[in-house]
Parts: sequence; structure tokens; C-alpha cells
Amino acid sequence: MDPVSNPYTPNAGSRPAELAGRQGELRQFEILVARLKKGTTDQSQIVNGLRGVGKTVLLNAFEDLAEAQGFLTYYHELTPDSSLLDNLARDAESALARLKLSERAGRRVREALGGMRAIKLTGPAGFGLQVDLRDVSEGTIATDLTELFLELGKAARDKGSGIAFFLDEVQFVEEVQYRSMISALHRSTQKQLPITVAAAGLPQTPRLSGEARSYAERLFDFPTIASLAEGDAREALAGPAGKLGVEYSEEAVVAALEWTEGYPFYIQQLGKHAWNLAEASPITLEVIREAMPAAQAALDRSIYEVRIQRATANEQRYMRAMADLGEGPYRSGAVAKRLGKPASSLSPVRQQLLSKGLVYSTEDYGYIDFTVPRFDEYMRRSMPFRVARKTSAKKP
Repeated sequence: MDPVSNPYTPNAGSRPAELAGRQGELRQFEILVARLKKGTTDQSQIVNGLRGVGKTVLLNAFEDLAEAQGFLTYYHELTPDSSLLDNLARDAESALARLKLSERAGRRVREALGGMRAIKLTGPAGFGLQVDLRDVSEGTIATDLTELFLELGKAARDKGSGIAFFLDEVQFVEEVQYRSMISALHRSTQKQLPITVAAAGLPQTPRLSGEARSYAERLFDFPTIASLAEGDAREALAGPAGKLGVEYSEEAVVAALEWTEGYPFYIQQLGKHAWNLAEASPITLEVIREAMPAAQAALDRSIYEVRIQRATANEQRYMRAMADLGEGPYRSGAVAKRLGKPASSLSPVRQQLLSKGLVYSTEDYGYIDFTVPRFDEYMRRSMPFRVARKTSAKKP
């Protein structure tokens, strides 16, 4: 097949030709935006799941839906070094400028924001904002961000528009700033203003949100997305090719679904390589089998190797010990035992892996798991397991 016409897109965050299995989440967000435009509210969404299951793709689709309804949208991929407050302040500057407020409305906004201490107006005119967290309490941060959200929402409402923030990798947000954002959105929702936040994060995100603010569980819905059900996985594989007049044999589809286990990024990679190898329609079982090694190699490079390279030697050994125990979740004590070390001595390594987002704490206390599906398989394939040698005291 012509590789230029290849309909598969195994790239981080790229929307596939067939966004299968996510219709419920898309419809829910579409309803939210429509209700906000009418002056009513609904729950937004914080999508959670492992890496590579399509969270970023879904967040981008949400953004497209909001823009189609005339909302001003702002997207951020967060890191452990990100400042959510800085990002939101820059977004507010941009939104207030884009709304083209009248002189009277602009003066009212400046007066309303003039008393803020953590997020300060700069300059004699306009809406320049600067974040300064020195000598301010959490209460001040929450109050200022709430005031900013309220003024943004009112200005957008008066202009027949709305504001939507999209936060990817939300598990990295600093706790005080996350609590403040939830408080600000909660108050804006109470006032029925057209401002919302949608986010995506790892599986611990619902727990972190509930710990940040108890009412977060009422403010947001927390859909968990994972591998696709069989029918949706079929559509994700066969749908893009079908639109171009190319079919798969039933044997090829069955083998592909078994190999990919319904994971979207596996489906995209296998589909891409099968398409490039196939000479005619239908794509056969033989083509699928021939494509599997190339697809696996591409997956190893794109999602596994880039993460293992971020880990130190000790962190790699810890993850290899996890993988040696089989499928997760993994009890921290069992990992320590497999390494032949006290659990307490490995706590710093475990914490670093959590901080880097390579593993996450499950709902069960004391258990962890990989943040990428099938990472245990990759570790067993690519890295031999070695138990630390015990040194014995020399005899005098």
C-alpha cells in the first residue's frame, strides 16, 4: 500500500482517523459546553488511565468541541516543574485581551482584580498579570484565583463566549495550586459562569483530586479509559483502512486484536506497519504476522526505551524486579524481597520512580504498578534480572 496514504497515526496525542470507544466521554463534554453557553452548568471531566490509552487524544478532542462552540481554549502539558498559577495567569491575560472588552468593562475588571496579592495586575493599563507567591497564604492564592475566574467568566458571558482550560499530566500539579484551582472552579460553577477545566492524568488522579478538595468528586466526573472493547478495537483497526477501500481478513483481525490487547497505541503501530507491508486488499494474516516484529520494535523505541532512559541504574533494577514478579500491581515489600534488600532502604528509589511518573501508587496501600501498559513485558525482554550480591566479611 502507498505509505503516503497510510491512515494510521501512532504519534503521541495525534487523533486517529477513527476515535473508537470514546463516544460517551465526547458526548458528555459536548453537553457540558452547550449547557455553559446557556448559563447552566454540569460536571467537567478529569480523564484518568495508563499512558498510551488515548487520554491526550481525548483532551484534544474536547478542545476542538469547545472551540467549535466559540470558547477561548488554553491547553497545557504539565511537568513536575510547571506552575499552574503562572500558566493560568498568562491564559487570563490572553483571554481578556481576545475578548476585546469595552473601556467601561475593562475598567470594571481592573478594579475587581486590583486588590489581589498573589496574582497582581501590572502596568497602568491593560490586563498584565504577574504571579508572586512570596509571603502569601494558601487562602490568599485560592481567593485571588477565584476572583480571577469569576471576572473571566463574567467577561466571557457578556461577550457570548466561554473559557476552557485543558490540563494534561495533571498529577504533576503542585498540591496548593491544585486545591486553589478546584476552589476557583467550584465558585465559578456556583455562579453559573461559562468557564471550565478538563484534565487528564494517571490512575491516581481521582484520589489526588478527592484529597485536594472533597467536593472535587461532585465537580468532576472521572472516567477511566483503558484498552478498547473488542468491537471498538475492531473499528479502530479496520475503520481507517475501510474508509480508503482496504479491508482485513477475519483471521488478520483476530490475530491483530489478540496481539494488541485492544490498546490504542498498539493498534495504531500494528496498523501502520501492516498497511506499509500489504500489497493489496484484503490485508491478510500473513501480513499481520510479518508486521508484528516491526510494530513491537517501534513501540519499544517510542514508549518504552524513552522512559527507561530516564531512570537511574538503581531505578531500572527496581523496575526489573517488579517485572520479574509477573503482572502488577506489586507490593513494595515483595519487590524488596526479590532484590534481597530491606524495604526501607529502597524507599528513596521507589519515591523517585513515583516522582518521574514511571510507576504509580494504586488504591491498595503499599502497592505500585507501571504507568505504561505491558511495561513488565518490555523489561523482561530487554533487561536481564540480577539480584544484588551480598558481601561477606573477610576472615581475619
